[in-house]
Amino acid sequence: MRKFYYLKPNIQYAFTGAFTLLSAIEIGIFTILLYVVESLNIHRSYDVMLYIRFSIIFLMVLVISGFNFWFGMRLSHRIVGPMIQIQRVLERALKGKYDSRINLRTNDYLHEIAEDINLLLEKLDQKSPKTDEKKSLEQQDQSDNNENNL
Repeated sequence: MRKFYYLKPNIQYAFTGAFTLLSAIEIGIFTILLYVVESLNIHRSYDVMLYIRFSIIFLMVLVISGFNFWFGMRLSHRIVGPMIQIQRVLERALKGKYDSRINLRTNDYLHEIAEDINLLLEKLDQKSPKTDEKKSLEQQDQSDNNENNL
């Protein structure tokens, strides 16, 4: 289970806000429709059936609104999750660590970008001297400097 439900709040608030706004519009339309139909109703004996029907419709609107919120969160996670992974891998690459790769889930977005970055990191990793080679070169430089100083 995730520690934080919002990984990138500035992006995810926009997604969930849009889907919540759609739900609010649905509820507003339902309320206006209920008011118009109720004001047009002349037969008071029909009121009970009318309220039952509109209660069912209102519950359906609430279910759809919940679905909209869930879908907005799911969609935002499929975009924001890969963005965070890409950001972490690029931060490591800036420090000279080219061995990390981006691993995305099958349902995530941004696969093309992740594959391109992985190819770039692979090429950089092949061209950069390995850490063992770096250590041996540094030791050789130090031993050469010690011999030159004597």
